[in-house]
Amino acid sequence: MTLWKKNWPRKEAPKSKDTPDRLRELRKEITVMRKQGEPPVKDPGSFAQYTCDLCSTPHPVSELRQCVLCGRWACDACWKDEYYTCKSCSGLIKIHMMKG
Repeated sequence: MTLWKKNWPRKEAPKSKDTPDRLRELRKEITVMRKQGEPPVKDPGSFAQYTCDLCSTPHPVSELRQCVLCGRWACDACWKDEYYTCKSCSGLIKIHMMKG
């Protein structure tokens, strides 16, 4: 057997039965609005701009970011760098962190 085909044992993080899977709980509460990579909605009032899914203001596509949890496209005002999510999902993350 060659070295790159050998099945190396994988290290798994120890899981406690008392600790809930926070990401799984969070995903249950967040509705996916768009799939990852799905483009933002074009602004009907302009030629080359797109609409922020949270505040509905027009922006060039370069100024929008897609949330990693819900898939919404957010402008700088609606974006939170703390968790790399839109402000809606960021609020849910903070609520979950306060619970546990």
